[in-house]
Amino acid sequence: DANLRRQLEGSYEEQLDGARRFAREENFRVGVQLVDGTAKAEQAGPAFGRIAECVIAGLLPVAGHELAAQAGQVPGAAFAIIAMGKLGGREMTASSDLDLVFVYDTPEGVESSDGIRPLSPTLYFARLAQRLISALTTPTAAGTLYDVDMRLRPSGNKGPAAVSFKSFADYHARESWTWEHLALTRARIVLGDVGPAQAVITEI
Repeated sequence: DANLRRQLEGSYEEQLDGARRFAREENFRVGVQLVDGTAKAEQAGPAFGRIAECVIAGLLPVAGHELAAQAGQVPGAAFAIIAMGKLGGREMTASSDLDLVFVYDTPEGVESSDGIRPLSPTLYFARLAQRLISALTTPTAAGTLYDVDMRLRPSGNKGPAAVSFKSFADYHARESWTWEHLALTRARIVLGDVGPAQAVITEI
């Protein structure tokens, strides 16, 4: 979204402020449309969801910039963000939290990132997920943005912030409970490379 891109300029703190201003203005616009009747109630959930998805996509490179400066990139790796709950089901409200699951995949034989301070893929993507969560949840001078709920990830709050595709598939094939399978019926990829993202959807 061009409006969000204009807001994501300046220092890290300024970009976080810009994301919060963008979300607040867009959510307010949807609310006004509901009140004056130019939008129907059933259109609100998808509209609020699109705002959240836009913010997630905009903040991921912001969150990953400092990490990449030190640790580089994981060669050939893919990263996908799965929306669950109300975001996954396109039923968000202006105050809904974000139920997110982070999944990564790396080519066989790749054991670390390629930066001056290399990290294992497990640690690299866990830190990337944690940085994005911080960018989405930290209150700033421009206010708050979203709460992020990670309880639907494999192993719940005991699990890592990001899981490998193999771990995700194995967990849901062998260990997850029925309610976790039911939660997957609302799962939806909101960010990710086309090929790997399709592999996750196929597995789900």
